[in-house]
Amino acid sequence: MSAPDGYPLLLSVTGLAVLTFAAALRMRSWPLWLTGYLLTLVALGVAWGNRTLGGGIA
Repeated sequence: MSAPDGYPLLLSVTGLAVLTFAAALRMRSWPLWLTGYLLTLVALGVAWGNRTLGGGIA
């Protein structure tokens, strides 16, 4: 489970990664692919940092 406070940041980074991948497909640009990959790693880091311990069971 994830803390609800981190949802806006997680959604914004994930949305930016999706838009970057869409632009990479449209423009056929390798630097945009790499940027999208790095943004995906950042989104995974944000998700890891905003996790709640204990499995989310109250």
